[in-house]
Amino acid sequence: MNVKPSALIGIILVVGLLAGGLFYAAQNSGPKLYVYIWDTYADSELFKKFEQETGIKVVTEIYSSNDALMAKLKSGARYDIVAPSGNYVPLLLEQKLLQPLPESVSAIGKNLTENIKEPVYDPNYNYAMPLFYGTTGIAVNTKLVSEDITSWSQFFDRPTDEAPSLGVLDDTSTVMALASIAIGRKNCDGSEDTLKMLQNLLVGQRPQVKLYGSDGYFERMAAGEVAMQMAWSGDVYTARQENPDLKYIYPVEGVELWMDSLAIPANAQNTEGAAKFIAFVMSPQNQAQYSEFSGQIPTHKDTATYLSNDIQSAPEFNIPETAHTYVSFACPAEVVQAYGRIWENLLRN
Repeated sequence: MNVKPSALIGIILVVGLLAGGLFYAAQNSGPKLYVYIWDTYADSELFKKFEQETGIKVVTEIYSSNDALMAKLKSGARYDIVAPSGNYVPLLLEQKLLQPLPESVSAIGKNLTENIKEPVYDPNYNYAMPLFYGTTGIAVNTKLVSEDITSWSQFFDRPTDEAPSLGVLDDTSTVMALASIAIGRKNCDGSEDTLKMLQNLLVGQRPQVKLYGSDGYFERMAAGEVAMQMAWSGDVYTARQENPDLKYIYPVEGVELWMDSLAIPANAQNTEGAAKFIAFVMSPQNQAQYSEFSGQIPTHKDTATYLSNDIQSAPEFNIPETAHTYVSFACPAEVVQAYGRIWENLLRN
């Protein structure tokens, strides 16, 4: 075949581009693990380490509330790993949205710290492996707030002439649990009297709320955009590294004690990779790295020895012996619905 030099060059370029494209495709056609997780748990460095050790690429998507996680899984979205809070695990199981953990993963439970072993919602770790735990309290910007904040009443009941300065999480179950603590009622009390008190408390607070939201709220704390914030302890630790004016408060009425776990959705495609991922991040050294990134308290009993002195001594990591803690748990369906109506009306009006 007689081919002109210019045409030959073109053919070579085309072949080269095709070869390059095929090589790129080959490089990106390996196994993947789809992880749907909280933004503060998206540790790209640790996930890259996992990829290097296993050859499995981690593809991360972020959610900002357990409600968003529930809705996404119910819609049929496919992920291999999710990180629900403990009080949502029973709800996910009720909807048949989780599959059993492999026995090799459940066995990790025997190495957890005593204070969070055998959680009531899954004592044998059949569906969820506890990863981190912590509290929900108040983050105060001491540069913006002159009063000594010690109580939830100082957060929920602000002066009516005060400019909006509060940040409130948009996780319904968390807000309702803390509001219940503030009014001296048990969480999940669905009596008409209690529901009315909760509604009045939140409606009364609304004029002083600058923003309802969990997505990126720790960046807002770090930037000094809110004077006080309902906050998860680890996020306050993270924000305080950038803004030393922040102080984490354990209100006298008590704080919510929560736990986040790793679980495998019922429709996961890479269950083998998911099991490897959980075992990887739960190893003490890796969990220590993960804890330093997220600012959360690790669950493995041997992880503490690998943590920095700074994080070991942080107030967000050390719950005072005098603090009242209330373990978060799932409310009955009728109470969840009642809470949802209060929340929807609050945001709508």
